[in-house]
Amino acid sequence: MPAASDSELHKRSLSGDNPFMRGPGDGFEEQAISTDPAAKRGTVTVICGCMFSGKTSELLRRLTHFSPSSTLVFKHVIDQRYQADAVVSHDGGARSAIQISSANTIGDHLRPGITVVAVDEAHFFDLDLVNVTRLLADRGYRVIITTLDRSSWGRVFPVAEQLYAMADEPVVLHAVCARCGAVADHTQRLTPIVDGNMVGGPESYEARCEKCWSPPPEPSPDNRS
Repeated sequence: MPAASDSELHKRSLSGDNPFMRGPGDGFEEQAISTDPAAKRGTVTVICGCMFSGKTSELLRRLTHFSPSSTLVFKHVIDQRYQADAVVSHDGGARSAIQISSANTIGDHLRPGITVVAVDEAHFFDLDLVNVTRLLADRGYRVIITTLDRSSWGRVFPVAEQLYAMADEPVVLHAVCARCGAVADHTQRLTPIVDGNMVGGPESYEARCEKCWSPPPEPSPDNRS
């Protein structure tokens, strides 16, 4: 499957059917923890930082505190690194995950007993994820999300910015600069960008401090993030 570019991911419309917006009698209320407006609100944790800062490792660590039967983990279908049907950290930790192309389909997978919803690499999703996250929390779910905060050009991902702003628990992680060993908060692109494909691992990226980081050549207007 050809990978979508960052710009394609961010340009997707906010319109369309959203299963979280279905009204009474449409079935969604049977999947939610509670439809009582007075029910306790859930929480949103957003774990962000540059690549190799341990975001997915931290997500996997937190998930060990919950029963697998009460947890759903999602990843974007564009992310085929390591293992297609699992969230995998750079240090080898893994957890089975459901591949989706739109956050609006998360509601289709909810079932009684689910209390925790996790989403890895939120920067691959469009802004629909922000609304879906809010609705999940309002219905009592604990939501845990990881995301890159900035692109290789140092530009903030809009979805990451909005998720971080709404988080009950915002977590910022840092890596070690691959050049000088200082604290790293930038993602350095190492290889040429082909057809706008920004998905990659250690072969394409490394963590850098601000002093050692340099942005790649600017993409064409159609592929700019």
